[in-house]
Amino acid sequence: MKNEYAVQLSNISKIYQDGDQENLVLKDISINVKPGEFIAIVGPSGSGKSTFLSIPGALLSPTEGTVIIGDTKLNKNERKKLTKIRREKIGFIFQSHHLLPYLTAEEQLQLIIDLNKKNGKPAMNAKEMLEDLGLTACAKKYPAKMSGGEKQRVAIARAFMNNPDVILADEPTASLDGIRGRQVVEMIKKEVIKHKKAAIMVTHDERVLDLVDAVYRLDNGELKRTVK
Repeated sequence: MKNEYAVQLSNISKIYQDGDQENLVLKDISINVKPGEFIAIVGPSGSGKSTFLSIPGALLSPTEGTVIIGDTKLNKNERKKLTKIRREKIGFIFQSHHLLPYLTAEEQLQLIIDLNKKNGKPAMNAKEMLEDLGLTACAKKYPAKMSGGEKQRVAIARAFMNNPDVILADEPTASLDGIRGRQVVEMIKKEVIKHKKAAIMVTHDERVLDLVDAVYRLDNGELKRTVK
């Protein structure tokens, strides 16, 4: 039977060694996210938000606890498998767009399709995705000719192109003004619902929290759901 959740984090703790001291960054965190659900993680700087996001992103292994993405349990000892999971099951949206300067918007997306032809999932269509995000006029543009908002929208499109189970967004509005930042989060929400993806966004931008389904605050290593 298919898993009800796209992301399952159970009793996650993360400890960093600092000389003779142990720094407990995440304390016994559990959270589940369903397909089509969009949640936000907020908290002060240094609270461990980036560490938290790196764990379902298969970039960092927890000291304790269990991580399941889709129907796959992550094992820190299986590095090749983790790389495959990142490539096929996870879409990343970063603070900076990280677009390749020598590829047009359409080519950025097509590259992801080409890299994931063997992942067994229905292929996404680059032209349709660009149209869906209002980027048809940017299809043949290189990043140097795009506005900041356009670049970030291309980055959103790219995150969905491998047809992932999970979208992870790390401060996607950080480099944008309030209006463009909100537009970007509205577009993430739209695509999450349309394609039934689970999405987790780390953000300091409280102006966009009304767009998500649930808000969690991370502080002193503990994650608690807040009242919207």
